[in-house]
Formats: sequence, structure tokens, C-alpha cells
Amino acid sequence: MENLAMDMLNAAPILLDLQAKIQAFDVSKSVYMSRLCGDDLANPFAANHRFTPLGIEEEELPGILRLLGVRSLTLSARHDLTALANLTIPDNGASEQYQWSYLRNEAVITELRALLQNCRTLAFDDWSNLTAASALWDGLLQDVIKPLGKTDLEFIFFLGNPQKKLSFEVDEALDIISDFARHGQVTFALDEGEAVALWMVLNGVPLDTPVTQQSHPNLKKKYYSIFRILRITRLLIYSADDAILFTNEQQFVLARRRVDNRVEMAADARQHFIAGFSLGVLLRLDIAHCLALGLIVFGSYGELNASPERKDLLAYIDRWQEDLQKPAATHLYQ
Repeated sequence: MENLAMDMLNAAPILLDLQAKIQAFDVSKSVYMSRLCGDDLANPFAANHRFTPLGIEEEELPGILRLLGVRSLTLSARHDLTALANLTIPDNGASEQYQWSYLRNEAVITELRALLQNCRTLAFDDWSNLTAASALWDGLLQDVIKPLGKTDLEFIFFLGNPQKKLSFEVDEALDIISDFARHGQVTFALDEGEAVALWMVLNGVPLDTPVTQQSHPNLKKKYYSIFRILRITRLLIYSADDAILFTNEQQFVLARRRVDNRVEMAADARQHFIAGFSLGVLLRLDIAHCLALGLIVFGSYGELNASPERKDLLAYIDRWQEDLQKPAATHLYQ
């Protein structure tokens, strides 16, 4: 990738293709594990059913994975979670935060290795919101993931607000996230505000510097500079209007279907996007289709304020396609 020429993807053929794929989805042997299921909260794959509308069996995310800052994961086949669920979690006292050194023992490592041997996608919480995230994730990588010798895992990271942390902590986190790319594909996602804040931290710009309105070319240069620093597979930057993806092979923009602010800013918005994105990865779709499917699940859930079924996802695609035909909205997709 030698320049900043961005391919503007035409959403129409992607949506048409996804309609056919959604109607034919067959991932009945797979398992989706989410912390939302365990919290008895609504999620995009119907937490109150053993099987999701798309045929994926759903399980509660074990407590130890929650402590490690795992948001969700997908498995290629069912896994006996009994031993993992029964692991004894040390009680450090209310004032102490869990560290990998407290969690690490032979039983924990053995059970986590067995689970992740069967894992396809692994999505993490926002780094900036999880105390000791870097130490926890580095321990998981070094003691559990690395010894597996797998290279087909898909890791999904969200940074959150980097200005909550010191610059050396941000550098350390980026190094650890990059290390995951040695053992699979890493997608690192930021919203537009987080991306600009990260650029400021990495370039030593004082945090109290006012952020002025910036042109799209200037923003893309900042995004590209972030991608060059990282040793990852993909950098995803999204705003209310579009999603930009950088890889070593390509960079493209996919215009998003606009949603209400309450949907965009919902507490579980990222969880819903990850659910759709992970499903695309599980089905081995290309990255543009995975991205679009994540946006479809996210948008469909937000509009319904309830768990979408297969028909709801198809209906959301219909509405997106209708938007593409409206002259007033055409500029959003060019």
C-alpha cells in the first residue's frame, strides 16, 4: 500500500450477496459465547433461546473469560464447559484487581487451551476500560494461545479512549495487540474520535489541544500513520457515515446506513457489531462482507431494540438497498 487512494465499495452487490447467504446460512455445528447471555440481557442472537435465529447454539461465557476481558467468542463445534465453569477463582479482596498472576495455574491454562483449540473468533473488551488489560491479555497470549501453535484465530480488539491512560501504557497495549497477529488475524477497531485521540497520544500532542474540524484527506493520513505503526492485519475506523478499512493489500471505504444516535451510542452497540462480524468470519466471507454483516446485525438490533431474527436481517438489508436508490442519499454512497 503505497498511497492513500481509497476504493469506495459499492454496497449494492455486497448486500445482494449477503441476502442470499443469510437465507442459506448453515452454521448449526458452531457455538456463540457471549457475556450478554450470562447477564440475561438482550443480545443480537436471542439470549433467551438455546439456539439463535440463525441456527448457532449459544452458551454463557465462563466467568474466567469475563475476568480476562473477553467479550465474546465463536467455536467451530460444541465444547464441554463443565471444568472451565467450575474453576476456582481466587478472591483477592474487594480493593484488588485481578491479575494474570492470580488467575494463572495449571488447571486454568489446561482448560483455556482446550477451549481455544476449538475457537474461531475471539473478541475483547475495550482496552481502556479494563484494569490490567495489557497484563491479562499478554498472559493469555503467552501461556495459552502461543503454545497452541494455531495461526487461524481471528482476534478483534477495541481500544476505547486512549486518553484515559499514560502514553507508555498505550504503547505497551499496541505492542501486545500486535503480538497477537503472530498467531492469527487481528482486527483493531476505533471510532473516529478514538482514532484522532490515539494519533494525538502517539505523536505527543498535548491532550488539552483543541481538536478542530478536519478534512477527510487529513483524517485518512492520520489513520494510515496509525496503521503503519501497528503490525496487525486490519485497522477499522468508523464514523456515523462510513467505515474505513486498512490492510497491507488494500484500503477501502464502505458507506454506512445512517442510524439514530441512540442506536449508534448504545452501550452494547459494539457487542452487536462483533456478533455479525464474527458470524461473517465463521462463514469465511471476505472482509467487506464481514464488515457489512456486522453493520446489518448492529443496525437491525438497534432499530428493533430486540434480538433480530433471520427475517429481520433480510428486512434491514431491504431498507438499506432502498436507501441506495434515493437521490437525496446518493452522495452518502459515493
